[in-house]
Amino acid sequence: PADPGADLPPFAPQSPTLHRLTYAQYRNSVRDLLPGVTLPTDLELDTPLHGFASVGASELTIAPRAAEQFEAAAFAVVGEAFAPDRRTATTGCLGGEDAPACLDDFVLDFARRAWRRPLGEDDVAWVRQVARDTGEALHDPWEGARHATAFVLQSPLFLFRVEIGEADPEHAGGRRYTGHEMAARVAYLLWNTTPDAGLLSAADRGELTTDAGLRTQAERLLGDPRAREAVRAYFAEYFELARLDTLQKDRALFPQMSETLGASMKGEILAIIEGLVFDEDDDFRALLTTRHTFINDELAALYTLPPVDSEAIVPVELPADGPRAGLLTTAGVLALNAHNTVTSPTHRGKFIQNFLLCYDIPPPPPGVVTSLDTIGEGEDEGPTTTREKLARHREDPACNACHRHMDPIGLSLENFDAIGAWRTTENGLPIDASGELVGEPFDGGLELGALLRNRDEIAACVARRLYRYANGRLEERSEEAAVRALTEAFVGGGHRMRALLVALVVSDGFRTTGELDEAPVDGGENDP
Repeated sequence: PADPGADLPPFAPQSPTLHRLTYAQYRNSVRDLLPGVTLPTDLELDTPLHGFASVGASELTIAPRAAEQFEAAAFAVVGEAFAPDRRTATTGCLGGEDAPACLDDFVLDFARRAWRRPLGEDDVAWVRQVARDTGEALHDPWEGARHATAFVLQSPLFLFRVEIGEADPEHAGGRRYTGHEMAARVAYLLWNTTPDAGLLSAADRGELTTDAGLRTQAERLLGDPRAREAVRAYFAEYFELARLDTLQKDRALFPQMSETLGASMKGEILAIIEGLVFDEDDDFRALLTTRHTFINDELAALYTLPPVDSEAIVPVELPADGPRAGLLTTAGVLALNAHNTVTSPTHRGKFIQNFLLCYDIPPPPPGVVTSLDTIGEGEDEGPTTTREKLARHREDPACNACHRHMDPIGLSLENFDAIGAWRTTENGLPIDASGELVGEPFDGGLELGALLRNRDEIAACVARRLYRYANGRLEERSEEAAVRALTEAFVGGGHRMRALLVALVVSDGFRTTGELDEAPVDGGENDP
């Protein structure tokens, strides 16, 4: 990341690109375009880059196998929607002599909604030709409409977000995204799905190229339950919480481990975030210090709290004199950043550096032994602690270069074992939970959370990660001014995540684009 105090070059956006829909975006879009259908699961999985599937999707095309999967998925969902007992509800059309005209209106409107913009003359001709040719061949206008609808869902205009931009009349030589491109950008950012009628209508009226229009729509979308779903999905990616779905711990050492414990841990973290962002609209840094959390009976047992008599997570207030408060003392973060049998201060410290401070630590060099198992082997010194082993490990200059940034932070969480349960000893020895962050000493997870909450890097990292996710690419040096402006808006808005999302939507970093490398012809509003 750029030095917060450094002089930065003037903001210059990158060139526009194609954004393939992610696995979740495809399913969510189908869900909203054809309500009630069974959503496909046999689809190519995402390839995250730089922490996010949205970045990977900007780098990927559609391989032959994926094209076959999209074809099968399109015909499966459309076949269900056009079943004889459902087709009238899907299309609003009845049988008889009026059916062809009604179905023509349906498929053209469906294409407009699925392709997220007005249809050009070529678009209309393509869709109508598929419907007409198939309907005539099968002697059934319903079959023509069914095939045309499936065609729409297989088109690159649906599977990719096509962004080309247009000349910006307010800035000579500049380019901005069109209103309909902005409708898609806002919808996939705040809902992780296709634009609804309200967004498309606002684009039709030219409102999504104005600050006021974008603010109005962003606030509206954030008030919808789909925004909660999208924010949860974003932070699940941000903190790599999907790994909790397959959490493994040695059950001989950790009898608390169950098939559902990882999901419970994930649910706790996401519920805390959802509450801060939507229910409280609070300072997001409270994530590091809050004692308000969400647990079920198995988490209550792990935390040695009274049962809550619920398999589902429910809100509780952690004891004021207890050892837990905030994200870093949740069992999910602690267990994810530990081994199957022992803790890992290094992994825990790296999590904080990478995900909270945006200080990227590279993987160890080839040939470096990373295991601590052999440290002290053959020496008759009795039991040792992880702290002692890491101190010896850092004696190797090749290791110390990176470990000095991770271990002094992660060691402060050693009171929590590899599954996130509290402990006071390791191998019969008392645990030293003191730590150091940029020369500032502290003791234990509670002091670490409080110390991090007041670091300027937290706001800068949250803003940077969101900028990267929203644009679907790694930010360039020419965009650092936009990232800094977004950070300042986040701080100025009281570190509130909802305010940050709105600030992003109206920012130059989200609304403007660079020159087009090659101008594709899409037959719609961007057709040159």
